[in-house]
Amino acid sequence: MPSSLALSLPVSVMRPSPVPRVPEGSGWQHGAKLDGFRAVAAWLPDRLHLHSRTGRRFTEFPELLALREALPAGTVLDGEICAVSAEGRMDFDALQRTAAYRRAHGIALSYTVFDLLADGEDCRPLPLTDRWARLTALLDSQSMVRPVLATDDREQALALARDLAPMGVEGIVSRRWTSRYDPRLSRGWVKWRTAESQDATVVGVVGPVRRPWAVQVRLGGTVVTTSPRLAPADAVRVGQRLEGHVGERLADAGGQPVHAVTKEVVAEVRRTGGRHSTTRFVRLRPTAE
Repeated sequence: MPSSLALSLPVSVMRPSPVPRVPEGSGWQHGAKLDGFRAVAAWLPDRLHLHSRTGRRFTEFPELLALREALPAGTVLDGEICAVSAEGRMDFDALQRTAAYRRAHGIALSYTVFDLLADGEDCRPLPLTDRWARLTALLDSQSMVRPVLATDDREQALALARDLAPMGVEGIVSRRWTSRYDPRLSRGWVKWRTAESQDATVVGVVGPVRRPWAVQVRLGGTVVTTSPRLAPADAVRVGQRLEGHVGERLADAGGQPVHAVTKEVVAEVRRTGGRHSTTRFVRLRPTAE
């Protein structure tokens, strides 16, 4: 452990538990869930040390070396490395490209902070209220590292998540103000992913025609396959609705046949944001809609 740090590296990080909805009531901070690489940043006397949530040292982001001058030695932060296009949208794929590629395409890297782990002393035993107050005071003195966008107001957080989804915000991470930074506290941090339903034209069925495992829909000019597998009742309803309107076999998907749909049918689907996006089947729209 470097003598200037009050904790050992690598640091075990908090991992939010998934929840179906953003927590209600007081006592929570709601912050933007970003689409990047989780990273602990430690300011050492002679360098900036970055490691992933699994402890792997990051060496592929030379653009962030300038952050070494931003904060004093002994500071340890938990945050997210994001690649941001000239239009302000997060680009996860660009994180996996070279610095030269990012420069050539006008993509910048940012480090956005969730939490303060050390500021000369180990802050992890402190409640989030104290850690956040120290963090905002620390970051207020410079402009290179910024805290994550966060609020106490659940409805405001939901509105921000919806508004910023096109920019790559995946949802909301909610944290109890009273919680310590302790990865053993599985419900101290929870995450909710943005998911909005929309209508899409059904263009194919995957698997047995009478009880398909999935449907293929056209979204924004792209054909996608719904996931996870259709519930048994939904599979029966889809098969009945499409009876007599399934055409030729087009291809295979995951070892299952795909057949074209020859009738105008619209499905309601729900798509999650971010790099782990999925398109979930909700229902078929009634023909009168």
